[in-house]
Amino acid sequence: MKTIKLFFGLILASTVLFQSCTQTDESIDSIVIEGDTINNDNGGGDTPPPATNDVVILQGSITANTTLESSKTYELKGGVTVESGATLTIQAGTKIIAGNENGVFAFLLIAQGAKIQAIGTASQPIVFTSKNATPNAGDWGGLLLAGKAPINRGLTATSEVANATYGGTDPLDNSGTLSYVRLEFTGGKINADSEFNGLSLYGVGSATTIDHIQVFQGNDDGFEFFGGTVNTKYLVSVGAKDDLFDWTDGWIGKNQFWVGLQTSIEGDRGIEADNLSSNRLATPISNPAIANITLVGAEDGDGGNQAMKLREGTQVKIFNAIAKGFAKRGVQVEHDETITQLNDGKLTVEWSIIDNVNPFVYTGTAATATVDFLDPSFNNSTGPVTLTQSVFGTVPTTFNPSTLDPFFSNAPFIGAVSADDNWMAGWVRF
Repeated sequence: MKTIKLFFGLILASTVLFQSCTQTDESIDSIVIEGDTINNDNGGGDTPPPATNDVVILQGSITANTTLESSKTYELKGGVTVESGATLTIQAGTKIIAGNENGVFAFLLIAQGAKIQAIGTASQPIVFTSKNATPNAGDWGGLLLAGKAPINRGLTATSEVANATYGGTDPLDNSGTLSYVRLEFTGGKINADSEFNGLSLYGVGSATTIDHIQVFQGNDDGFEFFGGTVNTKYLVSVGAKDDLFDWTDGWIGKNQFWVGLQTSIEGDRGIEADNLSSNRLATPISNPAIANITLVGAEDGDGGNQAMKLREGTQVKIFNAIAKGFAKRGVQVEHDETITQLNDGKLTVEWSIIDNVNPFVYTGTAATATVDFLDPSFNNSTGPVTLTQSVFGTVPTTFNPSTLDPFFSNAPFIGAVSADDNWMAGWVRF
């Protein structure tokens, strides 16, 4: 194996890097870039050096426009941060591997002011996965985006992993595009209180595009939103060991076509939803809208096993949802502040099937729910509902979420994946 090591004490011009890597006629199996800064800019944005059957190791900070090519495999070594002003472009079909060395989990962070343009296709998804021959949940960290959209933890805050600053005053902030991306075996555990999620969205703004993303077999949450205003479509969370979907810190976004599937009794909740644990009335108050969602549990009796736990003062609007297989409860509305949101019409679940012996549970201390989602006006039912291959199946309904906002697609059915429109084909794994 031919290995070229490039040491960075200072930032070097990329033209020097390219000359250093192309002066040999030998095929290069591994290009190791060592140091604090990766700079691939020669004035117009470039790709890492050309080679044959190589593994390109990325580490440290990316400070200029960089492209990862589908003809190569890339390895994240430790924390890799795309810094403000730089754009990381990842071609369709590119594979990125990662792991942990001496307890240091690899991760990719798109910092405030940076962008990622990772646009795959159904036949050529971009895949982040474990470097291990026998992969397991928690083998590496995950993908993190940090934006400048509003949060309720303060003007800005610092993430519990990766030490990223997030939050600000720009609801239209743009962190780039993620489309047809699969994140496998994420969720490295740093300590008892800190673990990586598959995809963490910290204060990400609404100009960011997030669609067709899967998190597969993560050791913590699949997706977690920490404030911000980002919107999403076509999210798939399979086998998360904690929650399939999670939000906190005042997230406000529009969302459609979510699939969540627990694959073992280790899984916790389908959705865990908070406003802010330290101040349940902090503003902006979490208030996403979600249409066409399917959540399927592992049918175990774990104490935290609920399809949706809506708590800590969150607001939410949920339409056309299917939830089944969660042994303990269907939808639980917890804490007085959250029940107040329910009573005020700011937390609602409508046109949904909650297939559970305890479909709706309201648990406050002083506040009492005056609203019951089983009231006919909400058009909910308790099933049963039959799905094929775990998550496929919808139920026709007269409610169409496209009437709510132009963001929502025409979908007059309950559930996320209809039998005649499998939008997961080709890029999702189970």
